[in-house]
Amino acid sequence: MRKIICIMATATLLLSSSSIALAKSNHEEKQNEHQVTQHQVTQQKFTQHKNTQTQNHKIKVTKQEFKLSKSPVIKYGRYKLPLRPITKGMGATVTFDKATAVLTVVKDTNTIVIDFKNKTVLVNGVADIKSGLFTAKNNKKMNVLIKYIANVLGVRVCVDKDKVIVEVPELDLPTNVIVTTFGTTNMTNKLNSTTLYMTATANITAGQATGGEAKLYVGSKLVATDEDIAATDTTVTFTTSDNTPTIAEMQADVPEGGVVTVKLYSKCNHSVKSAVANPTLVVDYIAPTITSVSSAAISVSGSAIYLNVTGAGAIGDAVDVTKISLYDTTLGKTYQLTNTAGIGSSGVVNSENSLIINIGSADMLGLAGFGNTTMFLNLSVGALLSDVAGNTSTISTAVQSVPVTVIK
Repeated sequence: MRKIICIMATATLLLSSSSIALAKSNHEEKQNEHQVTQHQVTQQKFTQHKNTQTQNHKIKVTKQEFKLSKSPVIKYGRYKLPLRPITKGMGATVTFDKATAVLTVVKDTNTIVIDFKNKTVLVNGVADIKSGLFTAKNNKKMNVLIKYIANVLGVRVCVDKDKVIVEVPELDLPTNVIVTTFGTTNMTNKLNSTTLYMTATANITAGQATGGEAKLYVGSKLVATDEDIAATDTTVTFTTSDNTPTIAEMQADVPEGGVVTVKLYSKCNHSVKSAVANPTLVVDYIAPTITSVSSAAISVSGSAIYLNVTGAGAIGDAVDVTKISLYDTTLGKTYQLTNTAGIGSSGVVNSENSLIINIGSADMLGLAGFGNTTMFLNLSVGALLSDVAGNTSTISTAVQSVPVTVIK
């Protein structure tokens, strides 16, 4: 999995206080001085910067304030790190080994390791020689430390004399996850033995995840990644195809079904996952089987046909009734079953040795007068069985005919 380190540039805020004195020229009136504290200036700049970024990039933020006096602090020399802005505000875990003077901060896939004794910084295992942590002036070491951690984690902070303001960017959840399959037989949200590859799309809010990525999961398995999200993208797209897809690759990529979700990552590795109306992907790579059909019986009163077979597949697999026709020797007439919804026939695998066809009202009319003498059941060329994923049994290449017993 590709790891992304986002170092957001944060302007260093001046800590020295300033005042502006405004005096009237009229010496008879008292001189009025209006001071604007550094806190107000800092807050104004911070708010303006926040509003500008939110307007330009459509990024929503969660804002929290933490009193420094109420936060536990990790100390090493002149360095201080208030913990609550990191753990509560940024959602990171912090550990500090006093013996080695090593500070470790972990958030999602980002890990920051700061070795104060040896003056080294590692971000996700890579040395950052330009961190600036060990060249900061003594009176700025707390500010530089917390701001550095915030930048790596993709969070903005404003440090005041008695509090820290933490702003965490938010992402809208991906929506409208749609899966499309490609193969000989394609069915909505189903993979079968003919599927070569699948694609998927999801809707996102433009501008929120610019430079980030999105990942497609089936259950807990990562299936595909959209690695580069542009500022204007309103959708993310995925494919399992490598331009030369094979059925074997498809079955290795998605070995089993599950709920399909999309996880969206910002450039700074914040993430959200689709949560509403995620489709469930049915995966069935095993085709129905049937070895032979030996005979049949028809119950005129019960409106059913029973086929005696061998080697039938899973119970409940569907029978393609349009492959079945009945021939009455006395009438010299053949009637082919239909599967018209509501009036035609339907059939299922009852066991490995039997299929049951429920004759619909329209087919009952078509079979009127049949069954007084010898009858035969004919199976036409094609696949007789299918399952819910669209798999079919081996295609018969010749017409088969079996005797029918009439049950009155």
